[in-house]
Amino acid sequence: MPALNETCIEYENYAAAFHPPASLGPLQLPFQRPIQACRTFTSAVINQVVDTVSSKMKNLDLARLFTNAFPNTLDTTISQTACITAHSLKCLPLSFIITGDIDAMWLRDSANQVMPYMDYLNQDISLKRLVLGTIYMQAHFISIDPYANAFRPPSDIAQWALQHQPPMNEHMFHSPGSLPQVFEYKWEIDSLASFISLSYQYWQTTSDSSFIESPLWLNAVETILDTVEKEQQPTFDPKNGKPPHSQHQFLNGRGQPIKYTGMVRSLFRPSDDACVFTFYVPGNAMLSVELAHLSQMISSTNGVMAAKAKKISDAIRTGIYQYAVVDVPNYGKVFAFEVDGYGSQLIMDDANVPSLMSLPIHGFVSQDDPIYQNTRKLVLSRDNPYYFEGPFMAGVGGPHIGLNYAWPMSQIVRLMTSDSDEEIQGALEWILNSTSGTGLIHESVNIYVDEGNSRYTRSWFAWANGLFGQAILKLAKERPHLIFSN
Repeated sequence: MPALNETCIEYENYAAAFHPPASLGPLQLPFQRPIQACRTFTSAVINQVVDTVSSKMKNLDLARLFTNAFPNTLDTTISQTACITAHSLKCLPLSFIITGDIDAMWLRDSANQVMPYMDYLNQDISLKRLVLGTIYMQAHFISIDPYANAFRPPSDIAQWALQHQPPMNEHMFHSPGSLPQVFEYKWEIDSLASFISLSYQYWQTTSDSSFIESPLWLNAVETILDTVEKEQQPTFDPKNGKPPHSQHQFLNGRGQPIKYTGMVRSLFRPSDDACVFTFYVPGNAMLSVELAHLSQMISSTNGVMAAKAKKISDAIRTGIYQYAVVDVPNYGKVFAFEVDGYGSQLIMDDANVPSLMSLPIHGFVSQDDPIYQNTRKLVLSRDNPYYFEGPFMAGVGGPHIGLNYAWPMSQIVRLMTSDSDEEIQGALEWILNSTSGTGLIHESVNIYVDEGNSRYTRSWFAWANGLFGQAILKLAKERPHLIFSN
């Protein structure tokens, strides 16, 4: 991490303790931002947003939760930054961002961690460089191995980057554990989709297209297209080379057999749990949207690559509607969570994003789409085997933590995909009461236990905190009457 005051406490421990002053609401939530000397990145613009928004909020506990959560990525997870001279650029920024209490950088998590600050990049050049540096760092990692989902921190980010310049058009796929840079080797298509999403949102927000012609970024994009095209291929095809091996899947790392559908095989979900059927539908939906965005970004500079991205995007979307829309009693047509193309279907949802409930957030369907509404109704019911509700929490969980643990992230997604003031207020109440007095968003919360070590998992989980901040800012724009005083 950046050089911090030697008295700084490890944030995992800091986050689990109470720090005054308490909020003036009934929950009396602590102030969990580190002191200035212990913050890993400072943005005056973001600090101003925190102060302005929180000062208007009528619920003082909710204001404190926003104050703690929205800047959490900047306050605690910016491990290393550097500016190197490479690729004919005066400065190529790099940002290594840890996920929180795990000292590694996930492609998906790091993209989502900086996404809430996107609207403010044009007001803060350092923040803009931080996000661009995240894009370049991810491009490095994807070029090293597109099948890995998380990477270790280099001892010196600038020196490491200069030693790992990927050769164009040479994509080497490795066996698990063969590269020291890889922290976790799990093939998750949403990791690659998140890289494209971050690139696209940055491009849309800043109008900065410099990275699009960078050899590093182009190499990562070409690697992605080659990889997802390969993973569209069916299991039983003599022309198909072996897909990536994994220590956590059967059939020599292939997962359950699949037939060709146009969708892309994913061996793992964003929870890092193994898929049952390897056409993971929410991940494919997100990938389809982001490949269309990619095609838009590069249409004027690389027509061949743009056409390939659009072709794969269209094939995925067609495959989802042909193979993953199913009839469920009492709900009608819904999106399945996972399928195999042979007719097998897994009906459930998981809390991690992308999920079936988050499909409108990614732009795959409109919020009022009938199939989505049917799916959402099922997801938020007992007919989803991973929907839990108890006296202390309610929401979607998943097998990653286990039974009776609901994830606040699912309630955040719920309010971000709702048109009902009543439903949004209910979700806010669950979220606000899920912190167990820590004033931070956790990974999961025990629906029956509100004391002891088993009440929640992860005192420090930056992605969920950032997503909550994003949700509050969405409400501030679209439904200010729900959170602001008159």
